[in-house]
Amino acid sequence: MESTDMALLIEVEDELHNMDKALEQLAGHGHASGDFAKLDNVFEVICRNSHEYYNESDESTELLYQILRSRELTPEERADILLNAKMRVM
Repeated sequence: MESTDMALLIEVEDELHNMDKALEQLAGHGHASGDFAKLDNVFEVICRNSHEYYNESDESTELLYQILRSRELTPEERADILLNAKMRVM
């Protein structure tokens, strides 16, 4: 996967997170209610296309999740990390 495509997926994941927070505020429930389970597909595609290091164990998958949620980094920076396993400790 190209870095630009991964960055676009990360931007979608960021917006889904923002949308979920807004839904929770407006409707009292969001993604956690199970009503929008297919939204997890974006995360699954990111996982499958990330460097193999992030799929070796539960700990490394947790690290992938932490990197994905590190919104102080740009989507491009997070894509580079996830595709190349440049940062293993956060």
